[in-house]
Amino acid sequence: MKKIVLIIALISTSLYISAQELQSIFLSMPENLILGLEATERDKLTANTSDTTQISVIRSKGSNIKRLAISPDYISLQTSEAGTIQIKLLPLINESKIICVVRTVCGKICDSQLQFYTTKWIPIEQNLFPRINKDWFIKADADRDGQDFKNAYAALDMTPTKIELSPSSTEAKVFYDIKSYLSEDDYKKIQPFLTEEPKILEWDKVSFKE
Repeated sequence: MKKIVLIIALISTSLYISAQELQSIFLSMPENLILGLEATERDKLTANTSDTTQISVIRSKGSNIKRLAISPDYISLQTSEAGTIQIKLLPLINESKIICVVRTVCGKICDSQLQFYTTKWIPIEQNLFPRINKDWFIKADADRDGQDFKNAYAALDMTPTKIELSPSSTEAKVFYDIKSYLSEDDYKKIQPFLTEEPKILEWDKVSFKE
């Protein structure tokens, strides 16, 4: 109920945007999300949303930004060798929209951070995404009482995940990036108990649901 009340309140602060919605949102994006990106560079990155060609711009600071994917309500950018940002417009219950931003840094492991905003780029403090849990990635039929499982599970002391939004739908995929974090021996022990597919969540115009 609290989430529904929140969404209704957000409707009054969200803009009902035209067909140029993605470009409008991207042009008004706060500077701290992608530093040093000028208006002309933002225009180039959002030009022609029907063209999925990867394009690049050079920021004023000299580093490249590469467009990885685009659609009328989605853009994915490579912001550094290790970093990406995804921006997705999500419909609310009356077809106004909010913004979902996923920032991912990949080194030895990948770690994604997710934030929601109104279309005026006001942060939404309430979490509209379920708390990520390592148990999502354990097979349903795993024998949790077995000693082999208990020994292997004990090594899962963090939950590194990579979140991928979809250019063409409102689903989100959550990948468990645990292999590179664990030692080879620990990963071999836990691997038989892990699901092979990512966790898929669906946006229901209020929040992402399992």
